[in-house]
Amino acid sequence: MSVSSSAASSSSSLPLAATPRALTNAEAINPATNPLNPQGLKPCCACPDTKKLRDDCFLQYGSNADEGNESAAKCQDIVKNHLACMRGLGFNV
Repeated sequence: MSVSSSAASSSSSLPLAATPRALTNAEAINPATNPLNPQGLKPCCACPDTKKLRDDCFLQYGSNADEGNESAAKCQDIVKNHLACMRGLGFNV
């Protein structure tokens, strides 16, 4: 019994990690509140390389990438890469 009570007391004494909340887009463009975006890029100007690839794919195959059609298969990885880039800058997308 002493083992379980000491385990319980040691686990309760561990500090709980705070879950960070998502930044608003206004906070995401402010370098003071978002160190991930030191240039203060707005969402429209962030990740130009992946945005161009995404847009080119949509122009070629259609923009219905979320509907499970041909564009979804062709553009899925490109869209995922663009979203990862945007999230890497702190944008909530």
